[in-house]
Amino acid sequence: MFAARSMTRVAARVGQRRTIVDGLTAKESKIEEVRKLQNAGGVTQGAPNPTYLKQSGDMATFAFGMGLITFAMLKLSNGYWNMAHGTGKLD
Repeated sequence: MFAARSMTRVAARVGQRRTIVDGLTAKESKIEEVRKLQNAGGVTQGAPNPTYLKQSGDMATFAFGMGLITFAMLKLSNGYWNMAHGTGKLD
């Protein structure tokens, strides 16, 4: 019984020691590159050069978000209009 227990412990230790997060923790850090990009332009950034539009995919993400907000506002306005005028009811 004790021999079987010790053998299972040894067998468990011999296997690969990979975890789910190894791929994330072993990655090369790109923080300095991103920091240089975000800090480009000095301290007088602002409306002409916002930090949320500096990286490569930021414009597409921003446009998608603004599209969703615009769609939601139009649907909301349409709903208020219908409630105010009593139209669009489900009978």
